Amino acid sequence: MSKHNVSDPTDWLTTPLSALAAVEGALRCQVCKDFYKTPMITNCSHTFCSLCIRRALSNDGKCPLCRATEQENKLRSNWSLEEAVQAFVRARSDTLELARKGNSQNTTSKRKATTDHHDSCNSPEGKRLRSSSRLQNTRSSARQTPQIQYDETVEVPDSDGEDDNDDDEFQPEPEDGLVACPVCQDRMKDWQVFTHLESCTGPKPKPQQIVPSVSSPIYSQQRQPTKAPDRLPTINYSMYKETALRKKMADLGISNQGPRALLERRHKEWMTIWNSNCDAAQPRTRHDLLRDLNVWENTLGGRAPTTGRAVQNAAIIKDKDFDGAAWAAKHDTSFKDLIANARKTMLDAKEKAEKAARETEVEEAAKAHSQAQEPEVPTQQLTGRITGRIVPSTREPPGESFQ
Repeated sequence: MSKHNVSDPTDWLTTPLSALAAVEGALRCQVCKDFYKTPMITNCSHTFCSLCIRRALSNDGKCPLCRATEQENKLRSNWSLEEAVQAFVRARSDTLELARKGNSQNTTSKRKATTDHHDSCNSPEGKRLRSSSRLQNTRSSARQTPQIQYDETVEVPDSDGEDDNDDDEFQPEPEDGLVACPVCQDRMKDWQVFTHLESCTGPKPKPQQIVPSVSSPIYSQQRQPTKAPDRLPTINYSMYKETALRKKMADLGISNQGPRALLERRHKEWMTIWNSNCDAAQPRTRHDLLRDLNVWENTLGGRAPTTGRAVQNAAIIKDKDFDGAAWAAKHDTSFKDLIANARKTMLDAKEKAEKAARETEVEEAAKAHSQAQEPEVPTQQLTGRITGRIVPSTREPPGESFQ
């Protein structure tokens, strides 16, 4: 699969394993639509990525699916789901490739079977194909095979597990001129054996080999108990003056430049990124977290292309602690000016439309009046004027009529 292709559950729909589309969909977050990354479960039994659910709760404090009230300190890690997701991701590409190959092979075999069926239908009844005769010979030989198997008797010698172990551990004696002790198997010279037997304590215990558990997944073996970094506590920004807030952000090692609204948004995003990293089994480095904050700064923060006063005000209004009454009282004059300007714009547009309609009516009336006053010229006279000939009039003199 190309690295530019985005994986999607619909990739399975064109394969014989179309049922895996629902399985993959259950392993994806309902917010970012990607595979779960550090999944966290809520009190309402919904699961999201740690970063996704923390961002959602920082905005309105509700579950994105059922809109139930939720708190960040009540989120719990779902490590079993994370192991299942990582195991599925590791096997996804190979399984999908195998399913696509199987689909193409099934299509080819179906076409071949259809061709063979048409050939057998077109052949005469008296003519037998070689494949059919071979098939019958195989079936007849298969019927006779069980009788031969029942007549034969195979004797299998009994063997104990200890003998198998001795055979596996057997090693030829090296030709070094030494003799092994019959008790502890230590090798020594032949004249030292009798003296050694007087003080021999028996065979030495073999070192136990640590065999990894087969049932434990690879991810569980790689998960090492690492010390999680300390979480950042939630703060009440109304209790911090701008100078104190800038100092706190400088102590955290993040930028403290920009207006107060941008400072609060930046600190909230850093707190979300940091606490989400504390949920991970393998926390990332501080350098990686600062890089994520830089991406946010370039897309939604102070260096975003569309960032302006309107965008910052919109972010303030979306805050769950937004005071609508205080905002309305503060900007009451602006609201009245906007209403007055809107009404004036509507009146101006209405007057322009009425004026344009009156001008159109006057032009149409003048055009109709000029057409009514223009005398009618007979066609024959008009032709005579153009050619220079005198064309007699065809109108009858007054008083004459057809008899």
